[in-house]
Amino acid sequence: MAGTIHVDEAALTDLRTALETAGESYKRNLTRLQNLINEITSGDIQGDPATDLLNKFQAKEGAFKALANTIDEAEEFMGIQKTKFTTMIGDLSSGMK
Repeated sequence: MAGTIHVDEAALTDLRTALETAGESYKRNLTRLQNLINEITSGDIQGDPATDLLNKFQAKEGAFKALANTIDEAEEFMGIQKTKFTTMIGDLSSGMK
C-alpha cells in the first residue's frame, strides 16, 4: 500500500522559483559563453589558441544544449505539476464546503 505524500504548496513554489532562477541563469550564461567564443574565434585572436578553444567548446556544446533542454523540460513539468496541484487543492476545497 502506498504511503501518503504531503506536498506543501509554499515548498513547491520555492522549488519552482529556484529552478526558474537557476535555469534562467544557466541559459543566460550559455548564451554569453557562445557569444564570447564567437567573438574570440572570429576576432583578433587567431591561431592555435583560438582553434583549441573553439574545438573544446564544440566538443561540449551538445552537452550544454542538452542541459538547457532538460532545464526547459523541468520548468515546463513544474508548471504543469503546479497547475495540477493547485487544481486538485481547489477541487478538494470546493468539495469540502
